[in-house]
Amino acid sequence: MTPEIDQLECPVNPFMNIINGKWTIHILWELYQENNHYGSLLKSLPGISTRTLSTRLKMLENNNIITRKVITETNPPMVSYPFTEKGLSLVPILMSMKNWSEEYSKH
Repeated sequence: MTPEIDQLECPVNPFMNIINGKWTIHILWELYQENNHYGSLLKSLPGISTRTLSTRLKMLENNNIITRKVITETNPPMVSYPFTEKGLSLVPILMSMKNWSEEYSKH
């Protein structure tokens, strides 16, 4: 894309606005793997700060990709972040990225 072209005209901007940011794809992958509790996400993503994880989860929630569920039946209560219907529509994209990565890491 040349600098003269307004980035708002790019048809993938809505997608990039959601996945942009360090850790976002990693978080989405972990959520896809059903690793959707805050504490387990923190453990499975070595190097991520609690602030970054919280910020990315809030951004995904604000974009209706995940929903925040408080599980009060446990003590202390747990928080999980399941995909919404909109979030589930990202799964084929995640799988395509995984397949592409596997294919091109061979070369």
